[in-house]
Amino acid sequence: MSNFDTLKKQIPKIIVGSIKYSDYNRIPEEHPVKDRDALFQILKRSITAGSEGVLFYLYNEEFVEVLNLFHKEYPKIVKMLILKYEKLDYLVKLLEGLKFRPKVIFLDFSITDQKDISLLEKYSSNISKYTENVGIYTIEPIGTVSIYITSIPEIRVYLFPFNMLGIGLQNRSMLEMIVNSTENIYVTSNPLADGRLKPQQAFNYIGTHKVHGTLIDLEEADVMLETVKFAKYYFETHDFLQIALEFEDLTEVCENCGLGMHRYYPPTGGSWFFCPQCQIKKERK
Repeated sequence: MSNFDTLKKQIPKIIVGSIKYSDYNRIPEEHPVKDRDALFQILKRSITAGSEGVLFYLYNEEFVEVLNLFHKEYPKIVKMLILKYEKLDYLVKLLEGLKFRPKVIFLDFSITDQKDISLLEKYSSNISKYTENVGIYTIEPIGTVSIYITSIPEIRVYLFPFNMLGIGLQNRSMLEMIVNSTENIYVTSNPLADGRLKPQQAFNYIGTHKVHGTLIDLEEADVMLETVKFAKYYFETHDFLQIALEFEDLTEVCENCGLGMHRYYPPTGGSWFFCPQCQIKKERK
C-alpha cells in the first residue's frame, strides 16, 4: 500500500467542527465553541451518530485546554486544526501546548489564498513538526488548488466548499474537473450550500465526484445530526437505495393529541420521535 493510500485511510470521511469563524471574538456567545460543556455534548452526539473526526481553529490558549480535555476524553477521534494568518511564534506557542499530534493542520485562506508559494512554505515548514500532515483550506479553490497541486505536490489534503449549487466554488464545472482529474484528498465544506439543500440532494451530487469526505459545521443540532447520519450511510455504502429506505419520511402521530411527531436525537444516541404539543417521546424502531 502506498503512503497516499495509507493517508486516505487515516483521514476521516465524516468530520464535524466549526470553521465559520476564524476570529474567536466574532463567535456568537451562544455558539457551542464558547461553552465547553455544550461543545462536548454536541460532539458526543455527533460521534454517536457516526462522525469520525473533529476540526477547529486553534484560537487561543483557553481553546488549547478545551482541545486537550476533549482528546483525553476521546483519544481515538481524529483531531484536525486550522491556523489563520498570525505571528508564527504565537502559533508555535499554541501548538506546543497541545497534548496530542493533529492528523492534519490546515493553513487557512488568509494564508493560502494569497497564492504566495514562499509564504505557504514558510508556514508549512514551521508547523510541520507539530502535525502528521499539512493541508490547505481555501475559499478561492479554482486558483489556489490549481497553483499548489503543481508547485507543492507534497501537500495532499485540501478543504474547500463543494456543493451542488456552486456556492463558494467560483466556477463549479472547473472545480469538478480539478477534483475528478487529480489524485488528492478533497474534503468538502458547506455540503448543504448554506442550508439550501437537503442531505440527500447534497450527497447525491457529491457522490458523483472524487470527494473523499465532508465537514459538517456545528450549527443547528438536529440538522447537523441528520446530515452526519446521512453522510455515514453514504460513505459506508454508496447505496442510495439503502439510504433512501433508512431516511424515508416516516409518519408518526402522537397518540395523545393527534399531532405529527418530529424526529429527535437524544444525547444518549438513537433515533426518536417527539410531540411538539405534549412532549411525549417515542423510540423509532
